[in-house]
Amino acid sequence: MEELVDANLYYLEQAERLLSRMENVDYASSDIAFFGSSIGQHLRHCFDHYLSFIWGASSGKIDYDHRQRESEIECLTEGALACLEAIRNDLQSLKNQDLTGNQRIRVKMDCGDGENAWQESTFGRELQFLVSHTVHHFAIISGIAGRKGLILDESFGVAPSTLRFRAKAGIN
Repeated sequence: MEELVDANLYYLEQAERLLSRMENVDYASSDIAFFGSSIGQHLRHCFDHYLSFIWGASSGKIDYDHRQRESEIECLTEGALACLEAIRNDLQSLKNQDLTGNQRIRVKMDCGDGENAWQESTFGRELQFLVSHTVHHFAIISGIAGRKGLILDESFGVAPSTLRFRAKAGIN
């Protein structure tokens, strides 16, 4: 489970580097080419999923539909950095808990209401989902940033398997 937590922390570190060098105007402004979304909206969306995971970890029920959607996190880099720090601390603390990647949990996401909306999963699978979900949104963020003329790290929004392939093939 530690490896899966570390994989998520890797992408959260990418978010921190992005936030630390970004102005609020670039962070919060929408881009018509990306359905009117902003970098801040995509980061806030990712953070909401992490918070849902963290809040549900203790009860064994993660509800990804129950999100905060706080405008401060999507409009102000300072708010996003504070949220990011809290998420990172909570994920780090998971490494010290007696959780295994195979531990069963229940998950709900975008599939209706009632008890039928809840599905079985594991902590490990949900940590994998968070990496995939974050990479997906970071790729969109990379597109928005590129249209604004912002330069991001080459690995920003690139999947772990692609990074391993590039390293093996000697591709930067």
